[in-house]
Amino acid sequence: MSSSDYVRRQLIDLGKKRAEHEKKLGEARAKQAKKNEEAAGYRQRAAKASSASMQSSYLRQANSAEQAALAEGKKVADESKRVAECSKKEATLNSDLNTALAREATANERERKRKEAADKQNRLREAAALKNNYEQQLRIERSKTAAMISASEGRMSAEISKLRPPQVEPLRILYLTAASRGDLRVDEEIRRVKAGVRAATHRDLVQIEHLPAATPSDLLDGLSRFKPHIVHFSGHSNETVLVFDTGSDAPSLGQRITAQAFARAMSAIDLPPTLVVLNSCKSETQLAGLLATVPIAIGMSNSIKDGDAMTFAARFYTTVADGESVNSAYLMAKVQMEFNGLSGTDLPVMASAPGVNPSEVKLVIPPAGGTLPADQMV
Repeated sequence: MSSSDYVRRQLIDLGKKRAEHEKKLGEARAKQAKKNEEAAGYRQRAAKASSASMQSSYLRQANSAEQAALAEGKKVADESKRVAECSKKEATLNSDLNTALAREATANERERKRKEAADKQNRLREAAALKNNYEQQLRIERSKTAAMISASEGRMSAEISKLRPPQVEPLRILYLTAASRGDLRVDEEIRRVKAGVRAATHRDLVQIEHLPAATPSDLLDGLSRFKPHIVHFSGHSNETVLVFDTGSDAPSLGQRITAQAFARAMSAIDLPPTLVVLNSCKSETQLAGLLATVPIAIGMSNSIKDGDAMTFAARFYTTVADGESVNSAYLMAKVQMEFNGLSGTDLPVMASAPGVNPSEVKLVIPPAGGTLPADQMV
């Protein structure tokens, strides 16, 4: 099958030939007409000739002109035939050209679809590779966390001893919020938490020390003065840092505190907290470092939205204040996120030191008589 380019070249060559034949045809017609005109003129002269010899001469010239006209007429017929043949071939070639163009258009469309399908397959393979790489990295990070936790098994008895013995005393929660850029709804989060605790069964047994726009110094003051059972942080973070406020009146990017420094703060006091909650983005990788000091820690495996963070915190502390275990509060908070149709249900991650079972740890211990001594009332 000929390509459209090949057929076009044939049409161009054929067009040149037809033009040459049309030129020759025009020249032959002009010569034929001239000779016919000459022949007619000689015959008119012969009719008016004054002598027989002159008449005979004019007639001979007329015959000669007519013979020349006939010869040109033959050329006209030949060139007309050649022009017609060229036109017929051109019509055939034009049909061939249309067929070739249609065939090539079909082939181009088929190739376009094949390329699109191949591109789609490549994109799917790339997406699958990226997903596999992300999952592999996540497994590596979780394996590191598990390895670090396993490495602590030699200190099992020491870790268990860090659990405060159950006492009839108010649960003290040091609630740190920091949003120096003003882009997090931490005020709404603490409002919901307090509202949930006020409606809880043992609301009188829970004290919340809220430190807004918390600085690193606020953290240290809260640890030594308030002696919290729970340290809660809501703000910006990533795998390696927590971002506190600077204490300045001017907007800023905040003060970055490394996960190691934060963990050392937990271990610096005589009686470390029982639970640390990092209600902030990508904080799961910081839990292993905290478990060297605190029995239980909660963090987020990836970026978390405001609505997810607020829902988790409100239900978690409401359940704790109802007298449920830490594990129950953790699970109830995740169920609440699912009930609300939120996308971050799988983000909260809880880890505990070896030998510590969060299902057996209750942070609110109601007194036998139902009320605290007067000097311990919230």
